[in-house]
Amino acid sequence: MLNPAAALDDPVVDANIRQLLVTRACVGCDLHGADLGGLDLSGVNLSAADLTGANLTATNLRGADLSRTILLHARIIDTRLSGANLRMANLSDLDIDQAFESLEIIGTQLEGARFKDGVICGPPPNKGGWGCQHP
Repeated sequence: MLNPAAALDDPVVDANIRQLLVTRACVGCDLHGADLGGLDLSGVNLSAADLTGANLTATNLRGADLSRTILLHARIIDTRLSGANLRMANLSDLDIDQAFESLEIIGTQLEGARFKDGVICGPPPNKGGWGCQHP
């Protein structure tokens, strides 16, 4: 069932939300600004989806394929991400309420990402590593 708060009066995004909830997949979908808060989306395939500005508060995304997703300005608070694939996802300027160590972030853009406990990511350093620091 469609989350009543998810309707955006954007027919494309609304149709993509319905597709996601019915098929558990929405590869390359436009879900910008979607309210997916509180939903059980464990194991879904959202690879290459645009989740810019989406509300993912208290959403279960355990084991989800979020590879190559765009998560700019998305709200990820109390979101379950363990086992999620975030390879090549764009997390720039994202405020994540998640322990840094519990995320799979290989190949993920992290510049501007802010993590729980004050870890902030800058551009990757010249000699490798993540460019993330705890204050």
